[in-house]
Amino acid sequence: YSWVIAAVFLVLVAMPVVMGLLAKDRQHKSQEELSALAAMRHWTRGEVVRDPYFWLMLMGILAPPFIGTTIFFHQIYLVELREWSMPVFASAFAVMPITTITFIMISGPLVDRYSAVRLLPSFLIPLGLCCFVLGFFEAQWSAFVFFALLGVSYGFSSTLFGAIWPELYGTKHLGAIRAVTVALAVFGTAAGPGLTGWLIDQGISFPGQIVVMGIYCFMVFVVMIFVSRVLLKRLA
Repeated sequence: YSWVIAAVFLVLVAMPVVMGLLAKDRQHKSQEELSALAAMRHWTRGEVVRDPYFWLMLMGILAPPFIGTTIFFHQIYLVELREWSMPVFASAFAVMPITTITFIMISGPLVDRYSAVRLLPSFLIPLGLCCFVLGFFEAQWSAFVFFALLGVSYGFSSTLFGAIWPELYGTKHLGAIRAVTVALAVFGTAAGPGLTGWLIDQGISFPGQIVVMGIYCFMVFVVMIFVSRVLLKRLA
């Protein structure tokens, strides 16, 4: 019945609210904002996919959906390996939305102040740490730490990923650019469980795979620092 309640809420509450908000025109931009938009270069999708730094950024941007979906998909197998209590592990999920929402609210003002490009590498640190916690520690408490750190990464990344593309490539072709990034993110969420599942069948330790994901995050963190500096110079 929770699905029925969710459906009723969407139809009777969410849809009327969204329609009411869309019925009112947005606030008009100031002349200064219009001048800034006119002076900005607006990249086409073709230009973006030919930009090597776009693909370097995706090395980090695709990590959260790949890692998060992989661990969620194999959670029962992981709980059985660790001999954890499934109800306790399920309760640890409640930690993630708390930290996600908290760091969404924190990262928003930080992006406004410092720019998404400057903060680009930040979400990979908690993501790498959460992989190390889950891979190295076997105590039940590590699940709560994992979800807390994953929520921090999700909070930062959800804000950054919405702001990074208009900062770098403008707004005129934003829909076409977002279509590419979202399609690749969906592919990452599908590839993660399949690849790791095949590796498990080959006898490769799942906790070991999670540790490798953490190592990958810190390696890409270094790459993102370089990319961020180059892109800041290009914007300047």
